[in-house]
Amino acid sequence: MAVRRSPKFANFAMLGALLGAVAAFILTVSIPQDLEYARANGFAEYSQMQIFGFLLLIGVVVGIAIALTIAILLDRRSSKKRRYVEADRVDVREAPVPSADIETDAVDAADAPAIEHNPPQAYPTTNEGKA
Repeated sequence: MAVRRSPKFANFAMLGALLGAVAAFILTVSIPQDLEYARANGFAEYSQMQIFGFLLLIGVVVGIAIALTIAILLDRRSSKKRRYVEADRVDVREAPVPSADIETDAVDAADAPAIEHNPPQAYPTTNEGKA
């Protein structure tokens, strides 16, 4: 059996989205809002929240893309360092608990050996024998 460590892609994507959002916030705060300069040169006027929204969309997408690219590279690197180990299959099940209303001699079909055929026992109904 081959064993290797691999990155969790969802964690990388969430981290990339978070870093993209932080970068968008930092860029929004660092851009000076000079409305007079924008009006004088014919640029569009955007509020700081609109700028943050635009940068947030771009930052989250770019952050996720970069983080997933790093995760893919780490996954490829880890596939080269795989180890082969010998493993045994262990099937662990709890023992069935006998209840008071069911006979303890009855064997469930799931617990019966594969060679024998032990159908589940049918319990009598109250309408048996009545027409």
